[in-house]
Amino acid sequence: MSAPAYESLNPVETIVDGAKHSGTYRVMTGSVIVYYEGEVKFASVGMDRPELVAKWLLTDLVRRAESSGQKRPRH
Repeated sequence: MSAPAYESLNPVETIVDGAKHSGTYRVMTGSVIVYYEGEVKFASVGMDRPELVAKWLLTDLVRRAESSGQKRPRH
């Protein structure tokens, strides 16, 4: 039996400007892929834990959404 090409989705949370935001992530072929409010961002895992990379990516997606003036529901 071969291993799946990617892991299942995992929850990830971050706090930006005092508000908690939730997204999901998976690891696929050495990359972390984060999903948040219809947006996707990915980066190589490198030497860091996938959970930490996912949190950084989620924070970046939240800040990008806020800076573009989009009102997003906070979780």
